[in-house]
Amino acid sequence: MKTAVLVKNGEKVVEAVELAVDLKSRLVGLLGRSSLGTRRAMYLSPCSSIHTFFMKFPIDLVFLSRGLEVTKIVRDVGPWRMVIGGPDAWSVLEMESGWFPADALKVGDKVCLNERQD
Repeated sequence: MKTAVLVKNGEKVVEAVELAVDLKSRLVGLLGRSSLGTRRAMYLSPCSSIHTFFMKFPIDLVFLSRGLEVTKIVRDVGPWRMVIGGPDAWSVLEMESGWFPADALKVGDKVCLNERQD
């Protein structure tokens, strides 16, 4: 799977972002994993809502517009939940709950995904 770095104002926000941008990788998402780990995220696009059915750990969500502007942030979503990103949501970042700083992103922030070349 391809990976990227999430950047805001030239600063790294998340160092390892898995890119789930095809149908198969979006359908699987984080299912079957017992952890994603700290300083890691999964980016699903297109994706305007998520479910956590069969998930084994809670996640934090950052919904983004087509232009990669933060439209909604939802923290500590436990298993067996559904979350709708809203009318402007085009994609979502999923992160294991608890490590992502509350002040790292806010609604309206513009971010970039820079593909990693490892």
